[in-house]
Amino acid sequence: MRHPRDHARTTVAAVGLGLLLLAAPGCQLAGMMAASNERYGSHDVPAEYTGLWGKSFAVVAWADRAMQAEYPALVPSLIERIDLTLAAESGASGHIPGNEVTAYLANHPQWVAWPRGRLNEELGDDGVDRVVLLEVNEFRTNDPGNEYLWAGQAWATLSVIERGAEGSDAEAFRKEIRVTFPDGKGYGPEDMTKQMVASTLLKRLVDRAAWTFYDHEELNSLEY
Repeated sequence: MRHPRDHARTTVAAVGLGLLLLAAPGCQLAGMMAASNERYGSHDVPAEYTGLWGKSFAVVAWADRAMQAEYPALVPSLIERIDLTLAAESGASGHIPGNEVTAYLANHPQWVAWPRGRLNEELGDDGVDRVVLLEVNEFRTNDPGNEYLWAGQAWATLSVIERGAEGSDAEAFRKEIRVTFPDGKGYGPEDMTKQMVASTLLKRLVDRAAWTFYDHEELNSLEY
């Protein structure tokens, strides 16, 4: 004959085992949900440079003649798209519209030889507090000599020139930006056009440049 206490212990053990079995799928589900959130969720990214807040700015971009010949819309597109984003997101007090900057640079090609600090004084009627300068070192849709596979890459130097800062270049911030597309290998003209590759590279370069100046949210699954 079993003692009542033994029966109680057996009952408790059975209940405990049942709860454990019930809990196991829940733990697995929670783990799956966490993994899904990690993969498909997002995270906050703080600004790397906050000096546009309350200041006026202009965006200037440069690329060599070979790049501009192959991609004539590259420089004006970078200027106008980064300018629009920063005007809306950076907290700046004012800006020189991108199309006006593009026209000014076209009419003053000698600007590339100026001390960088001079740009702050020359742009706009009263100058600007900050010049956001993006110098494109490389922009290509495929490896040299290989027209059959896309291997897009954009590499640029982003800097900020502060008005009144010491030194001829007055550079207060500098970073390198590299983006690529496609995100995998083996893609060719039958999969996507050269224009699509170039447009995606441009968007990624604009995003990475503009995100430098304001707090933003990035997807965890972001490829660039």
